[in-house]
Amino acid sequence: MSSQQVTQPKSARTRTLALVAAGVLAAAGITGLAVRGAAADPVLPPLTPAELLGKVAAAQVDGLSATFEQRSDLGLPALPADLGDAGNDLSSALALLTGTHTVRVWLAEPDKAKVALVDGTTESSLTRNGLDVWAWSSTKQEAVHSKLAAPTPKPSGTPTSPTTAIKDLLDKLSPTTDVATSGTGYVADRAVYQLVLTPKDDDSLVSQVRVSVDAERFVPLGLRVIADDGEDAVTVAATSVDYGVPAASVFDFQPPAGVTVTEHKADDAARTGKPTGGKPKTFGSGWATVAVMDVPPSDKPDAQAKVLLDSLPAVSGAWGKGRLLSTSLINAVITEDGRIAVGSVVPERLYQALAAK
Repeated sequence: MSSQQVTQPKSARTRTLALVAAGVLAAAGITGLAVRGAAADPVLPPLTPAELLGKVAAAQVDGLSATFEQRSDLGLPALPADLGDAGNDLSSALALLTGTHTVRVWLAEPDKAKVALVDGTTESSLTRNGLDVWAWSSTKQEAVHSKLAAPTPKPSGTPTSPTTAIKDLLDKLSPTTDVATSGTGYVADRAVYQLVLTPKDDDSLVSQVRVSVDAERFVPLGLRVIADDGEDAVTVAATSVDYGVPAASVFDFQPPAGVTVTEHKADDAARTGKPTGGKPKTFGSGWATVAVMDVPPSDKPDAQAKVLLDSLPAVSGAWGKGRLLSTSLINAVITEDGRIAVGSVVPERLYQALAAK
């Protein structure tokens, strides 16, 4: 199917990177988001981006059971060797941002959902059953139960139709993003359309976001975030999908015997939360937005946190001095005067925001 553009493409550089990324993906055999084995791409009725987004907004799905494979390669810097046990804990946390993980999802309209991260024999899950929400970690043998407040009426100004919603979305995207449909493919043996979002700002670290949409049910089944170096930073693809309504027992979480359950009230965070340094200030727009926030001073400086911070490259400018945490998709500067600037942009944009604050 020929590509249909809403606006002109970003730049020759970005187009070349996207083509290289697609070639690397195919050569590596990571084809779940684009093709199925040696089978030809499906022939589907052409849809413009607005038409495809409209069908996604209007999709009616009463139930869903799906398994997704998530892969991340953000180019995170290596941790210093002298962090001790804290380094092991941090490595475990960062493991979620690297490598391959299996995510299982169950949905039943209107108020039942479960998401489980499964790694080998361990599972972390979040389950909603009406107003009850359960968070579970098999590794820590911990369960947290929350009770949601009663549903509130739809706020005024909420779009009343898919057409209105898609128009609003495209109006917001158009100034900063080229939106296109680009070919077809297969995900989990289901024919899909490919929706492509390309940031217009060359200082964004995101080259493209490609979404695979089920051609029959119009449910997103795959996602690729391609960094500006042409490599896949994050990919998510369904490996199996069933649109039947899951059994009610899927959402009936029962803590295993002997597990201590922590009751969490909805207003606990507001009542006991610590100061966060106020609302972040933002600079720029769209994909090139930079958030700058103050970090509250700590009464007990963490020696291991200082080791980690000191392992990052030192940077400086008219804005002051700090350390740069750089990945393929996100950059952040932690300043000596207690500020953090973060964004999916080149470091120079962070320095500009810090100087303007």
